[in-house]
Amino acid sequence: MQMTAEHALCFSNFAEAAVGVTDNVSFQSLVLDHVTPLVPHGFMLAVIGQLHFDHLTVHHHIAVNYPDWALAQVTQPINIRERPLLQRWLHTRSPVIACTVRDRHLMSEREIVESTLIGMGRLALHGLPDLTSRMGSYFSFANVAIEPDRDLLAHRLRIMTPLLHVALFQATRSDIDLNHNKTQNLTFIERELLRWLAAGRTNQEMANLRQRSPATIRNQLAKLYAKLGVASRAEAVALALSEALNVPSPGTE
Repeated sequence: MQMTAEHALCFSNFAEAAVGVTDNVSFQSLVLDHVTPLVPHGFMLAVIGQLHFDHLTVHHHIAVNYPDWALAQVTQPINIRERPLLQRWLHTRSPVIACTVRDRHLMSEREIVESTLIGMGRLALHGLPDLTSRMGSYFSFANVAIEPDRDLLAHRLRIMTPLLHVALFQATRSDIDLNHNKTQNLTFIERELLRWLAAGRTNQEMANLRQRSPATIRNQLAKLYAKLGVASRAEAVALALSEALNVPSPGTE
């Protein structure tokens, strides 16, 4: 599917700008100045997330013109079963284009309510998973213009998403590096506990594995959370599962 000369120039400008993204502001400028001419839309959300069973944990996100009250929902683990459109993308790995009026039968009640409140209109969703298919980037465009048509829009999303993926990771690199630095001073036991948390182990299971009491495990976890600068198990797991975070195996020291 060929682009017109005008859109080819737009894509060239987009590609050049994408590799130069360094932070949230430059990513937002990329979307406003170079993505919008190719994918005309009202607002968008870019996410780096980790898939864990039937939930998606968001580690980083950048929003462009996204309603604040709706954005607050993004920081919570997303139940995939409540998001058929997202579930469809995870299954097909192909762009999902949906009209919130014509394609309501493809949406959950929650998606219908949210789209009505926000006024999402036409939606376009695509992303890029990592090699494990457990983590990657996800881009959601709302109030997408009727033109381009569905096939052309899907084509543009396919060729643009790899560069959007790179730009998003570059934009959040400082946050990722900060998270990585938090793990540098972990002890052997703390690294072990962090890996077990990420694997979904309960306090009792960790106590059995370490041959310690559950109270001891609770105390050790409290110290771990303090060192990582997090307030809960969920936040520690989100940190541990970040793609750029490499928690060394306890046996490697």
